[in-house]
Amino acid sequence: MTLSVTGGDTGARRWTPMDFGAAGDGRTDDTSALQRALDALRPGDTLVLPEGRTFLHSDVLTIRVPTTRLAGGGSLVAVEEARSAVVVDADDVIVDGVTLEMRSTSRRWDAFEQMKLRVAGHSGVVVRRVTIDGSAAAGIYVGTGASGFRVEDVRVRDTRADGLHVTGGAHDGVVQGVVASETGDDGVAVVSYLGDGVPVRRVRIEDVTVRDNTWGRGVSVVGGEDITVVDGLVERSSAAGLYVASEGAPYDTFAPRRVDVSGFRVVAGNTDPSVGHGAVLVYGGRPDRPPSDVAISGLMVRATRDGAPWEVGVVAEPGASVRDVTFTDVTVAGPGPAFVAAGVDPDCCPRIGWVVDGSAVPDAP
Repeated sequence: MTLSVTGGDTGARRWTPMDFGAAGDGRTDDTSALQRALDALRPGDTLVLPEGRTFLHSDVLTIRVPTTRLAGGGSLVAVEEARSAVVVDADDVIVDGVTLEMRSTSRRWDAFEQMKLRVAGHSGVVVRRVTIDGSAAAGIYVGTGASGFRVEDVRVRDTRADGLHVTGGAHDGVVQGVVASETGDDGVAVVSYLGDGVPVRRVRIEDVTVRDNTWGRGVSVVGGEDITVVDGLVERSSAAGLYVASEGAPYDTFAPRRVDVSGFRVVAGNTDPSVGHGAVLVYGGRPDRPPSDVAISGLMVRATRDGAPWEVGVVAEPGASVRDVTFTDVTVAGPGPAFVAAGVDPDCCPRIGWVVDGSAVPDAP
């Protein structure tokens, strides 16, 4: 039976997985019942996972009906890491309030079937108030041309790869209020591979927090155009807390262009002594794809690892370059050199309004 009919005569319905034979007891494999429930939805319908209910699934679950909603305080728990994803494969789907969990993992995986929540190839998808607790690969993957997406007030922890990974030419999206902790790679990442054909474009990342990743960077923009990052906090990142880069083989990415970062804080960055990133790194790794038009303002850096090569660095590989990178209103308190530029044109990186260890330093226009 349905829980209720909402919206007057609109015909929108609310179902639970139990209406389709699920147990929701945390012991029974509910895969078949869950997929039947998702496939039975009509546009406007909601599938509710009731608070306190745990639904196990041993295969990928796919939301195929547009303009539907997966909601409630219950949990979907994957028990087979190789087939552990929940996939949004329709336009205007809302995933709201649920917990998606991976019970245990043995290694890092990298296929679509292992991304805990995958949003790809569709428009208008909203992921809101979702908790990702464990993943065999990325926690949330947004790619393959996804557009008009929103990821809001999400908690991601204990992933084998990135906490949130935006790639595949995704565009015109908003990431807001994400907290990522104990991720196996970058906490929040925009990555634009040349093989995708087009870069990620027009994405705003706001009020995100990354803590205690076990490898990788805090927030990264590795290729992408018109990317805005506002009010970020990274604490205890393995590599750089903030990383803006183009990369060569084997990753082969587009360049970051027109990247605006403001109000960003990095505390205790670059904890891994085997990685020489410092707290902040702008990096040119491809001769044909220089990072350009990068503006970083209102930056605060403190307590970077002793022995890190710099607090803020701009580095280019031989033959590569970095163009038009500006640093404005930067406060640095840490043991390493406040700023290092290596392999770049001396005029590439104006620095205005810097305070280092409590003292103002001359501008370097």
